[in-house]
Amino acid sequence: MDYLIRENNIQKIFLSENDIDVIDTLKTYYGYIYDSILEEGFILKYGKCNLFKELIFENKVVGFCSYDHSREFITAALNNIYILPEFRGKGIFLKELEKTMLEHNKPSIMEPTRLVVEILIKYGFASKISDNIVASAIEFVVPGNHVLSNQEYGDDELSTHYYDLSICSCIHILDFTKRHIAYSAPLNYDIIHFDDIGEVDDDYVDDLMEFYQSNDVRLMETILKLEDNLPIKNYTLEDVIGDEDNFSFYIESLIDDAHITHAKALEIKQQIIEEYEAGMILNESLLIRLAYLFNENSAPTITSHVETCPYCSMPIDDHDKYCHFCGINLDYDAHEMQNSLFDAIDTGRSDFDEDIRFIAYKFLKLIEEKIELEYSIFTIENTYNIGWDVLRSFLTKNNYFSDDKITSEGYDFLNNHPLHFWEKYHMDIVDYTDFENYFYQHLDLNPLEICLNYLKKFSDEEFVSEIIDEINNDLK
Repeated sequence: MDYLIRENNIQKIFLSENDIDVIDTLKTYYGYIYDSILEEGFILKYGKCNLFKELIFENKVVGFCSYDHSREFITAALNNIYILPEFRGKGIFLKELEKTMLEHNKPSIMEPTRLVVEILIKYGFASKISDNIVASAIEFVVPGNHVLSNQEYGDDELSTHYYDLSICSCIHILDFTKRHIAYSAPLNYDIIHFDDIGEVDDDYVDDLMEFYQSNDVRLMETILKLEDNLPIKNYTLEDVIGDEDNFSFYIESLIDDAHITHAKALEIKQQIIEEYEAGMILNESLLIRLAYLFNENSAPTITSHVETCPYCSMPIDDHDKYCHFCGINLDYDAHEMQNSLFDAIDTGRSDFDEDIRFIAYKFLKLIEEKIELEYSIFTIENTYNIGWDVLRSFLTKNNYFSDDKITSEGYDFLNNHPLHFWEKYHMDIVDYTDFENYFYQHLDLNPLEICLNYLKKFSDEEFVSEIIDEINNDLK
């Protein structure tokens, strides 16, 4: 066979923010691999990907793998892998997994076949807990339309670390009390190659519940041990956000691709520093936290699970050290977390009477950061010269805060407050009090125009021109 040759085993990679057609790519560049797929009757699970990679053995292209990849979120979910039959069993899949872990944090696998799960066991990335139940350090992901359940489920994506070899399915217990489980439908490859696939009936559910309840500690310890042994790169704070004067490669690429503004990147960088120093983020969750904060629509997308992260409401497992959606350290004490946030916001008790609009802004920002009401009140009363009754009266009168929640008018107030613009554009080069006075004296103008007019007085100052350019861009 005339294999494609890659000197020094350097694989060719196709990466795109748009979909890559897997079959078209195979037909165009790798005809002999596509012919082998057809001859073997191998069924590709997914026709599209964002990342397509050659698999190399001794300088020969002997297969491929594809991923649902996000450069913005620095994640990779394996959705197809194929190796020519004569090159199987040579550790090619293992090398690809290890390389991906070092490049993209911990990868996940979309709907693994039973064969893939057995290979993970062989490599030490998964372990059999019983004759049929497998625990995996690498997460399995099943699209919502491929998920089955013994009760009403909806269309949520299923993420789990468990697989049942007897039914060739990823499995997850959603609610022990209600005996609610979710599982993936067997894949065509498994149906063809295994003729003894079991059924999910009441007896199966009873046996599964009994097994999990009897082995819950063992399951958790197995997952933790497997995860600790994964060859994942240990990122530092500087790797993820950059040093004191520069952004990291990850952040720079997002700015270059217009996923984020320079000002927002600075804001997020500072937040990550504060949360990391407070112990709210672990080294292994830094990349996830970065991705979560850059995603402005970070709302929970899975609602069928009982156990959820207290910070973002996404599903979590008992063994999780951190939330795999928002990156928060799940072992961090909630009260300590709140106190750390207070320390980041509190600048010490004031020696003067601030404008009540300034204090209202600070209070609403605490609520927006999900600080409990009593702690927010305590912080405000101990930082500024005001009592809660006075502040509450102001908030109620203007309909900024109702039923312990920020109203739409309250959000408008936050987004149009002078401190919002001062912080957004990092205008700490000028005196805030002077800026605030100027701002309120010119409320007949667009807020951005107020900022520009004020900054013109300091146009000779270093860095002010950069701020002016950024505001002008936002005005367009």
